[in-house]
Amino acid sequence: MVGTQNLKHRGVKDGIGKHQQSILPVSSSLASSPVSVSGEESKNRRGFHSSLFNCWISKQYLLILMVGMLLGYVMLPLMLVETNSFTFFGQIQQKENLFAGSSTRGLVDKNNIQMRLMEDQHILSRQSLPTDRSPLVMETAVLSDHRRKKILVTGGAGFVGSHLVDKLMMEGHEVTVLDNLFTGQKKNVAHWFHHPNFNLVIHDVTEPIHLEIDEIYHLACPASPPHYQFNPVKTIKTSTMGTLNMLGLARRVRAKVLLTSTSEIYGDPQVHPQSEDYWGNVNIIGPRSCYDEGKRVAETMMYSYKNQNKVEVRVARIFNTFGPRMHPNDGRVVSNFIIQALQNKPLTVYGKGEQTRSFQYVSDLVDGLHALMNGDYDGPVNLGNPDEFTMKDFAEYVKKLTKSDSEIRFLEKTEDDPSKRKPDISLAKEVLGWAPKVSVEMGLTKTISYFQSVLDEAGEIIPTGPGASKPQN
Repeated sequence: MVGTQNLKHRGVKDGIGKHQQSILPVSSSLASSPVSVSGEESKNRRGFHSSLFNCWISKQYLLILMVGMLLGYVMLPLMLVETNSFTFFGQIQQKENLFAGSSTRGLVDKNNIQMRLMEDQHILSRQSLPTDRSPLVMETAVLSDHRRKKILVTGGAGFVGSHLVDKLMMEGHEVTVLDNLFTGQKKNVAHWFHHPNFNLVIHDVTEPIHLEIDEIYHLACPASPPHYQFNPVKTIKTSTMGTLNMLGLARRVRAKVLLTSTSEIYGDPQVHPQSEDYWGNVNIIGPRSCYDEGKRVAETMMYSYKNQNKVEVRVARIFNTFGPRMHPNDGRVVSNFIIQALQNKPLTVYGKGEQTRSFQYVSDLVDGLHALMNGDYDGPVNLGNPDEFTMKDFAEYVKKLTKSDSEIRFLEKTEDDPSKRKPDISLAKEVLGWAPKVSVEMGLTKTISYFQSVLDEAGEIIPTGPGASKPQN
């Protein structure tokens, strides 16, 4: 037994292989019995197994390490690059698609906006915009180039001028308003500011101006006594130098020019009613003379240019006119009476109230000016309403229409106040086919409504007296 153990031990010690050791005969009793192993043999056996294990561990470790390095330094970066590339290009594609989609939507939105703007512009180029001074929408006609005129309206931001502008704009013409805004107001024509056919030029007619126009309606000059008496020298210059500048412009561009003269050229008439062949009765040094004589000289200039320079001229002699857009502080009888009556203030009548006036509504006057400009007659023509009122009766009439509790107060008569004023319009009927259409009652009703809206906005208006006064805008 001992020999066998020694042999086995020697075999191991002498390097006999495991296979050789396994074929040695071992008895059943030897296999089943415990074997006594020395300490050195046990140590050698452990060393042997440890070396085998360490060898296996080292190979496994190296293999894993190599695989890990391969994964960490080669495969993983490649995978990350591929993934990032896919994500990056995917994001680019997504952004391109998004951009393309947003661009398409933006293009569609832009096109829609442009279409809406074009539609709005198309609408605005065919009508006025409602304002407090002109609440009704006015449609404009579309004219071909050879039919559309370039028309200049001096004083076009004033009371009568703004209504004339409305008529010309609705006909489809290109209208330029020239005004220094002494008595005119921008708000009178603000409803046309957006329109491509309208232009406002802030300019004084006493200074020359160069424009390309076909017709001139020359209305520039203060028309109410308090306003034209405020600066009489400027009033004379407006009527004389202003008319001279407009005639010079008309001569240069071969335009037709219409002057709005006045019934004041008849002065305190000795003929009643007044016809165009009456020369008048004017005090050339009185407080009204700056206006009266200025207009008389302006008429003289018109016919001098006609005779000498072949300028085509028209002259309208305008009688008292009223309507919306009158200046509430112009001191004229209609505006004073209405403003006083609506505020239940005394209606001021100068003198005994026996002097007479004739009143026409503004739309009738505009129709007359238009008919005169487009007609063949070139002599002076009266434009007014023959319906005549004494100042006392007219005050009572306004008081009745406004349902006012105002008293009528009589004050001292003003200097050079005409005693009679009534137009003979036979010539206008004959050569223009024109006559007033709006009754005084209907016109006053519209004017009262307008002044009520002005009062609601202003709160209070103090009417202007008979003396010289600067317009209160």
